[in-house]
Amino acid sequence: MVLLSQKKVEIVMNTLTEEQIYFLQHRIKLKKKSRWLQILANYKGIDINEKMSDQEIEDKLDDWILVDIKDGGYQKRPHKCDCGQALRFQYIIQNKAKGAVRYLGANCFENYLSLPSSVIKDVKKGMYSIDLERDEILLKHKKNLFYPLQAYLHLPLPQDLLDQYEIGIPLTDNQINLVERIHTTFEQERKLASLFQRLTIEQQQFVSKLNQKDRRELLLSIEEGYAESFLHLEDLSEYSETLQKQIQLNLPLLERQKQSVEEWRLAKKRETAFNALTLEQQQFILSLSKEEQTVLLDQIHKPLFYHYDSIKNLPLDDRIKQQVELQLPLLKEQMYQIAQAQNKVERLTK
Repeated sequence: MVLLSQKKVEIVMNTLTEEQIYFLQHRIKLKKKSRWLQILANYKGIDINEKMSDQEIEDKLDDWILVDIKDGGYQKRPHKCDCGQALRFQYIIQNKAKGAVRYLGANCFENYLSLPSSVIKDVKKGMYSIDLERDEILLKHKKNLFYPLQAYLHLPLPQDLLDQYEIGIPLTDNQINLVERIHTTFEQERKLASLFQRLTIEQQQFVSKLNQKDRRELLLSIEEGYAESFLHLEDLSEYSETLQKQIQLNLPLLERQKQSVEEWRLAKKRETAFNALTLEQQQFILSLSKEEQTVLLDQIHKPLFYHYDSIKNLPLDDRIKQQVELQLPLLKEQMYQIAQAQNKVERLTK
């Protein structure tokens, strides 16, 4: 989308009421000032976040602040720059440290601030995007495209958005997306509240102590009807009391808890498999890397593919032969080496 011409902006603006015109112009000024403060704060390396108000950001700055942008109207130049040039758009800036106020046109605005070209570029880009939002609103108003916000008035919507709806100004696509995100969050919270009420008192007390993210995941798991009732407490004696209590209450485990329990079970299974081996087999396994030990112990009960007599005369590493002789499973790369050795011998005997 490209900006509307100033003439087209004026034509649509003239179809609005005075209240709507004031609201839209005031909104544009506030958004441009907010964007200016954010860009300047970022340039100055000042730490800000999305929860901070414009006033809080402004309080951190000791520099030129954008106070207002005045629009004299289509084909009119009622304002003046400090350099004497007649202006339609006048940028009013104030130096917080000295209190000095300057009335500037677009060119002097850029030159006076002595900011890097990259910062000026960001300012222009920010102002342009806000003007695009204005044009989006005007085009929607012209085409009578109004979002049915009345169906969402029960939601905790921003007051400026409600005010915009009340005076008959269409919402932008970004505002509509915000409404729908708030609606989705609201419905999820209502669902979670309903799931929470289905729990026993003891389960509710336990769930209430979880952080918001874990509580949400656990409650949604309950909706799916999933619980780790198959786990036995005596098997989890090494785990925290919290996890044991969770299972005792027949509450589902979180994904990270399930992964942790599964890793614990596999470790126990490997330990059992290792203890069942002969001393010679154990010593051989301990000579391997941790990764190789894990892979080998996970395959300990699988059928063996080779017997020692079938590979003892092949050109193989002694370790592979020893491993087969000890009746231990082979790693994939070892089996590949045996297959290669067999092919080599077959070619030589032909």
